[in-house]
Amino acid sequence: MIARLLLLVATIAWAGAARANCAAGGSCFCSVSLTSIAFGGYNPQSASPLDTVGTMSVSCTSSDPATSTFSVLLSPGSSGNTNARAMMSGSHPLYYNLYTNAARTIVWGDGSGGGEAVDSAFPVPSRSTISLSIYGRIPALQNAWVGIYHDSVTVTVSY
Repeated sequence: MIARLLLLVATIAWAGAARANCAAGGSCFCSVSLTSIAFGGYNPQSASPLDTVGTMSVSCTSSDPATSTFSVLLSPGSSGNTNARAMMSGSHPLYYNLYTNAARTIVWGDGSGGGEAVDSAFPVPSRSTISLSIYGRIPALQNAWVGIYHDSVTVTVSY
């Protein structure tokens, strides 16, 4: 079986001073680039979890040099539960999660329902691109069906 997670950039949200500056005619723009997180083959008899790492690059510009912070939120995906994300193959789930740290102890979410948003800052004044790692894990010993599993997670960047 193959497990693949599709991360989709769906939302750019403006908040705080950047929103006021944008409304006042300032120029604000964010872009996010990332690739799908592919876990590869999952062995339901393995006693070890299946881990992978993805990278997300965030680049924002603003005419307000003081506005250099941003937050990245990840939706719970099709399961609707950040703490119990599930990829699906038809009606069969394969549980996984996304984390903010390599130890995989902090679930990456939207700041509610158990997951934490990731806050970061651009170096001023360059606003160079920031790369963030996304740590994925499929827990061991799941009774999974043979198939191709997938899920979609919405990425929201606020600054």
